[in-house]
Amino acid sequence: MLGKNKKRKPINVFKNMPSNMDLLLPDILQEKKDYLCLGYNKFSRIFVMTVYPEQTWVSWLDDLFYIGDINISVKIEPSNNGNVINQLTKKLVQSQSEYATYSRQRKYTAFTRIRKTNR
Repeated sequence: MLGKNKKRKPINVFKNMPSNMDLLLPDILQEKKDYLCLGYNKFSRIFVMTVYPEQTWVSWLDDLFYIGDINISVKIEPSNNGNVINQLTKKLVQSQSEYATYSRQRKYTAFTRIRKTNR
């Protein structure tokens, strides 16, 4: 038996490897009323925020991250330069007006305090 050459079939080591699609696709894809089930203990839900608060701060979305594993996508659309300039001009005029009114009121209250203390 040692002297005979037997032809052996080559072993395919890639036979049981998952394909690229198997790696990308979830085990299960169940569509529910307001979420997707993507396998064991994996869920997906999409929220859309179209209006942002008037005033924001650095970590205003941190409460969302405390919920768990969350991915946030942001889409910013550029605005027309003319509209932006008009809005900024209005805000500047409004701020200057409020400052002038506040400074006049402050002077008036300071003047009345001085006048009352001199009596």
